Amino acid sequence: MKKWILFLQALVVIICIAGLFGKNRIWTVESDGFLAVQQDNGRLYLESEAFSLRPGVYKALLSYETQEDMINAWEVGADGLSFDGLLANACMLYSGLTETDMYFWLLEETDTLRVRIMCDASGAVTVRNVQVSETNLGARAFLVTCITLFICWDIVWYRREKAKSGMVPGILSAEKEMERRSILFGMIVLIVVSSVPLLTGYEIATADLNGHLQRLEGTKDALLAGQFPVRIHPNWLQGYGYATGVFYCDTFLYIPAFLRMMGFPLGAAYLIYKFLVNVGTVVIACESFGRIFKNRLIGLFAAALYTLNIYRLAVMYLKDHLGQYTAAMFLPMFAYGVWRLLAEEAEGKEYKRIWIILVLSVTGIIQSHILTCEMTAVFSVAVGIVFIRRVFRRGTLLEVGKAFLGILLLNFWFIVPFLDFMTTQKLIITGEQVYTREIQGYGSLLPQMFGIFALSGSGDHDMASGMQGEIPFTLGAGLMIGLFYYGYLCLIGRIRQQEKGAVKTLGIFSAVLSVVSLFMASVYFPWNKLQGLGGFVAKGVSAIQYPTRIFVIAALFLALVGGCILLLEYKSGRKKSLWLYAAGTLITLFLVAGMFFSGLLSESPFYKIYEEESFGNSYLSGREYLPLGTDESLLKAGRVVFPEGISVGGLKKDHAGAELYCENRKDIDGYVELPLLYYRGYQARDMETGENLPVVDGENHVVRVELPAGYSGTTYTSFVSPWYWRVSEVVTLLSWCAGFVYCLKQYGGKRLKDHGNI
Repeated sequence: MKKWILFLQALVVIICIAGLFGKNRIWTVESDGFLAVQQDNGRLYLESEAFSLRPGVYKALLSYETQEDMINAWEVGADGLSFDGLLANACMLYSGLTETDMYFWLLEETDTLRVRIMCDASGAVTVRNVQVSETNLGARAFLVTCITLFICWDIVWYRREKAKSGMVPGILSAEKEMERRSILFGMIVLIVVSSVPLLTGYEIATADLNGHLQRLEGTKDALLAGQFPVRIHPNWLQGYGYATGVFYCDTFLYIPAFLRMMGFPLGAAYLIYKFLVNVGTVVIACESFGRIFKNRLIGLFAAALYTLNIYRLAVMYLKDHLGQYTAAMFLPMFAYGVWRLLAEEAEGKEYKRIWIILVLSVTGIIQSHILTCEMTAVFSVAVGIVFIRRVFRRGTLLEVGKAFLGILLLNFWFIVPFLDFMTTQKLIITGEQVYTREIQGYGSLLPQMFGIFALSGSGDHDMASGMQGEIPFTLGAGLMIGLFYYGYLCLIGRIRQQEKGAVKTLGIFSAVLSVVSLFMASVYFPWNKLQGLGGFVAKGVSAIQYPTRIFVIAALFLALVGGCILLLEYKSGRKKSLWLYAAGTLITLFLVAGMFFSGLLSESPFYKIYEEESFGNSYLSGREYLPLGTDESLLKAGRVVFPEGISVGGLKKDHAGAELYCENRKDIDGYVELPLLYYRGYQARDMETGENLPVVDGENHVVRVELPAGYSGTTYTSFVSPWYWRVSEVVTLLSWCAGFVYCLKQYGGKRLKDHGNI
């Protein structure tokens, strides 16, 4: 690489780092600097004096008093700015708080920026002052962007230089180079096409968007508070906290959480995360399918089928099921591992490394979406039963055993707390069945499943009321073409004439299981009868919630079917049939996806979200992880409850815990209840003596700190992971380190040997 490029990159990074400093100016407006403006609708606007600010990211801190929750709001605004010149949201005010803050991104210089408090006719707000301070978040975001672009550029440049020198094996001829470039171009096209809705720069309004943005923001807040791994999201429920991290793994949300810490707006961080998932899905699918069929062009075709299936796009953009579309990224890799496990002979050094593929893919699924992991396990058992003879080989059983052990060790840090709370905590998810409804009616109808066009909708209800306005629960015509064409090949005898071997078995088996999975995703599968069996079966069926979730498994099998068709036609020399099928399928695939996106973007409402405070923090979808019997309406921000004879003061609550001065003037033990939702693990200590005070489950399942008779002091209460959780984390850390060293020795040594043979 040319030295002047590295020098230029280093210079830019140094300039960016220098820009982090000197962002410390503060502007303050006291209460007498606000002007009251009465509106015709009865609302009262309190507007501050104008601020003169240069472009940058600023923090506004409002000191106020109000007696109402989520009735009054405040915002920043400026006159004369261009489109998106100011990125800011209005935020709600709460009676239990006396201060609130927001960040806003100013992209143009202005001298008309004002802070505005919007008071409802039924609620009043008393403003003490507002403070606007300069931050270096914009400089942080620019630094991260530059470093990321430089790293990507350097990697591409490095590989190009190595290819020229012949040090990168596999790029040895003009034909191979053309194939490599074609595949790279195809992958870029797939990434761009699947990311079209992200190019708008805003978030499409979906049912689960609020919840996942709260998860993202909660992960960021918990990490900044020193909580690692994240167990309790401190921002939910007016700051009472919610144990989402124990039950719903947040590992991949650390990426957008890092972007938030580096200064990116909330919505932008989430859109970047979705884009990275699309990149990961395309790359993993293309590489996995390419290795299965030993042909990277066929792998690219199968990856197109998998990436652009309508159900995946609907889950990502219409339903916002973050866990499911993230887990779907790893399914092709898991399929590749299972394929090698069953198709190859159980001997040799390469076979003894298959467990690594299985461990990494399953770990990705577990740390994304437990339900997808369960569905994958069920179909894996079915595969194992069908190929029982291949499974019960000594080498295969050894690989399966190593994979199970590796999966357990690498995910021990998540599995232990998950099982601990599932078995010991009385939560809605453990105390009663969250979804007790019969789920069969929530499957897909045949007109949906085999519909040619995927029309965007927002409904997600029982099919007894029809499919009008429903989400397109289908994989799309592009994938269905392959299923019908494979059936046609069976009827005319081409599959029967195909050379016996693993690929023929793969095609037949994938076609059969794709039909089975489609049947299970429909309204015709007898889910209600299975629920009627009661017990474990009923709970398992209810946990699925929607049979259409199984479409993600069907998409995997149909992508394999499509690849098998291309490979069959290619090896049979039927180039005309090959091109007709490939071209017809791809044209259909892109047209259906394009029509879906057109309808989605033209009809769906949207949000521009920059800060969590703009949409509140009380949203709970299924309320699964709430302590059983909790009344959410009583969870008021900053609410401290204590009996007569107890005096408190100076509540200071942050994302790590709550600090409070307490005095018990009685001769008997007393207590104080804090604005923290109770989960086993909270501890309270005296900040001066370090003495631990008893913490129990209080009224309405909030944290209750018991105060001995005559106690006087300042307590600090926070969540502390049990010691055996910490042990599980150490086990996982050591396992990851051992796995990394093992892979380094295995593959690092192999690459050095390969380079030496060139």
